[in-house]
Amino acid sequence: MNKYEGKTEEEAVKKACQDLGVEVKDLNYQIISVKKTLFTKIVTIGIYTINDVIVFADDYIKRCLKALGVTGSTEAKYEDGVIKLNIVTQKNRTVIGRSGETLRSINELTRSACFNRFGGHYRILLNCDGYKENKYEKYVSMARHYANEVSRTHVTVVLDPMTSDERRVIHQALTGYPHIKTQSLGIGHKRHVTIQYVENDQTLNKDNEE
Repeated sequence: MNKYEGKTEEEAVKKACQDLGVEVKDLNYQIISVKKTLFTKIVTIGIYTINDVIVFADDYIKRCLKALGVTGSTEAKYEDGVIKLNIVTQKNRTVIGRSGETLRSINELTRSACFNRFGGHYRILLNCDGYKENKYEKYVSMARHYANEVSRTHVTVVLDPMTSDERRVIHQALTGYPHIKTQSLGIGHKRHVTIQYVENDQTLNKDNEE
């Protein structure tokens, strides 16, 4: 992480932008320290790239695996604005946990750790030996089943709480269904998707996931 100093945050940021040849809006940084004396003030900022975040997240996951007593490797890539990390291990059941709870917890811990370290919100998707793909297929099948039921009965279906990537799968699976509207409601771990019937023939699917 490159560091820059200035008498103010703005001055440090300006120095970094001039040195790196980028605009302020494209600069990822965090304030590392603010030192004050009787007559001076020095603000130090640290500049980081998305690759720094990926390396940190990858290392954090490896430490989580070690804490679980699991040996394995990780694969990381940045795609479509999402940091995707895959765990390869022979103990995938331990990593995934019941109904994916352990994997979900590691995902949330990693996201929180990245926020605390870099001060930004990052979309992080953690997978383990194809678990997510298999789960997505089941959700797509479920979403279409309920969409057909809602089309027939006009009764809204409320799905169980899901993670943001799982909710996005539901929204996308039902895009194009006539008279069907999907929407994410709720806060935090209680956020869920509703599948509703609408009179007009326009699909109103709310892919409003962060």
